[in-house]
Amino acid sequence: MFTAEGVAFAHTTKKQSELKLDLCDFHPSSAPLKEANKFLNYVNSKALDGTEAAIVLPHDCYQILLVEKPSVPDAELIDALRWRVKDMVSFDIEQTIIDYIDLPDDAYRNRSKMVYVVVAQHQKVQAYIDWCQEIGLYPVIVDVPEFALLNLSEDLADEEAGLAVFFIDSKNSSINLMSNSALYFSRQLQYNLHSSPESASGAVLELQRSMDYYESQIGKPPCVRLIVFPMLMDDDPLISELRYNLPLDIHSLNLENLVDTDIDLAADLQKKTTIAIAAALRLHSLNAELKL
Repeated sequence: MFTAEGVAFAHTTKKQSELKLDLCDFHPSSAPLKEANKFLNYVNSKALDGTEAAIVLPHDCYQILLVEKPSVPDAELIDALRWRVKDMVSFDIEQTIIDYIDLPDDAYRNRSKMVYVVVAQHQKVQAYIDWCQEIGLYPVIVDVPEFALLNLSEDLADEEAGLAVFFIDSKNSSINLMSNSALYFSRQLQYNLHSSPESASGAVLELQRSMDYYESQIGKPPCVRLIVFPMLMDDDPLISELRYNLPLDIHSLNLENLVDTDIDLAADLQKKTTIAIAAALRLHSLNAELKL
């Protein structure tokens, strides 16, 4: 996982049907692509050379767009989506790579089949792929934080009643609204881990608007639970604001309660590595898989 502060690494081992997190690290770096030797030494020290990897892109090289799915054969769908979103992206559409995730058939009250399209800058994606190969990893998936997170939340959304998953990182945040283990709505918000306590009320308002839209436009039952990642303390201003204003069962989950591991996942480490952990778990899952 690439962030503005550095690179997060996570690795899981699968034995029979059980997954175990056996590595979780964060390495500060303002320019990791220029420090390949440093990360090559790390990969070698952890005996990870040749390991399959999921790359999670930073927010500045992709956009997620909700569009109606074109009625074309599957072989023509990517080209049709590229044409459909060409005026909706902030970079040259001819220099992008595109993938998509289908929404469930009952989304939007069966009015139209909708998809989330991920549009990423080809040059930047290729640079991350080249870097991973240079440090000895074998990249097989290129993902984005919003969808990598699904692997931590799918099992929590196993009922018809809606689940809201609010993820906060150092630059912005996202809200995923789910039902029956499926994603129905995803949106980015401006709130982040460094936002002032006073701005928590604005984040709560945006969450409420998203959940209202989920009910009125998508046609799903109201959300009854809200999960916050990464783990925040009960006295955090955001948690307090959420519990005061939203009539939901609100939890900020400790990943130690979700992931089998012997690693001490301290709160500060979880803030830097939650998405990397989700991506490592997702290497073993085909659900909602995004391969750019």
